[in-house]
Amino acid sequence: MGVSIRIRNGIIHLMYRAGNRRCEETTGLRVSSVPEQNREVMRLAEILRSKREIELVRGFNGMEPAESRMTLYDYVKKCAASSGSGMEKVLPYLEMFGGRLVKISAVTPRWFEDFQNRMIFDSGLKSPHSQEKYCCNVRQCLKRAVRDGILLRDPSSGIKHIRVPDSTKEFLTAQEVRKMAVTEFWKPKMDRGLQEEVRRAFLFGCCTGFRISDLMLLDWSDISLERMEIVKRQKKTRKIVAVPIRTDTLGLIDTGNHEGPVFPKLASSRSSTNRYIHGWAEKAGIKKNVTWHTARHTDATLLIECGTDLYTVMRLLGHTKIQTTMQYAVVSDTKKRNAVESLPQLLPERQI
Repeated sequence: MGVSIRIRNGIIHLMYRAGNRRCEETTGLRVSSVPEQNREVMRLAEILRSKREIELVRGFNGMEPAESRMTLYDYVKKCAASSGSGMEKVLPYLEMFGGRLVKISAVTPRWFEDFQNRMIFDSGLKSPHSQEKYCCNVRQCLKRAVRDGILLRDPSSGIKHIRVPDSTKEFLTAQEVRKMAVTEFWKPKMDRGLQEEVRRAFLFGCCTGFRISDLMLLDWSDISLERMEIVKRQKKTRKIVAVPIRTDTLGLIDTGNHEGPVFPKLASSRSSTNRYIHGWAEKAGIKKNVTWHTARHTDATLLIECGTDLYTVMRLLGHTKIQTTMQYAVVSDTKKRNAVESLPQLLPERQI
């Protein structure tokens, strides 16, 4: 039952037995050649050792949290149900790579590192963005397990994230938005009323920056016609945003009925409406991968090109970090060209 400290290759490990199994876990602490610093390191190691010993005693006497007996798969499933952020999409990969066989309390850094490597090489996901996103879902749950007292230390801490290349955020210019607005496109075998709502909702997203999830949930009770403003809690971040709307933007949704969902057919649709948007953009002669999220990128980029400061754009989009908003400041070619053109002439005119 006792937990001992062992130093191996300069790294401090905890050694103990769980049933008939000999266990070893790293603390992430390294010994130092400086006596004063080493005393502090050993003090922290002793704290970790005593905490692990208490956890083992509690488990032996049936006092451990009930969740610690759950598999990693079931724990992530529980976290996904309470977060509502799409975390459940990682569950098939956890099942594929042994998440149903390991208890959440038994996850080690080595296990997580192996899971991350298998996501890269064996998952079939070609996009590093998707690989990293799913691994971050598991990281998030492991951090929660530490807060819940199930784990002593986050096993994913210190393990490098999957390297994700910079991505280009696709957006439309003002001219391209106008081209789509005047282009007629009707997809066969798709409800015409739904297509009309998709058209209006997409253009509305270009003017307000709302995500498709928020457009589907947008209700007339969120809109104040007196203040010409939308006040809504975002589905993804749960953050409340207040977005002023212009008269021409209101014209996209003001069909006379001011009760219930603003886009009722879109709200109840289970069709893949992105396919309609692809065809619509192609008919308008736009050679870009236009999706629902392109509307949000378009609103952010055009705001910045018009001189809106980043803090205001952050508040309009409902971002929680200014770094997220700053991504839009680097994609605008117009902004960069205007900055270069604003420089004074540095070189003398060429003599003829």
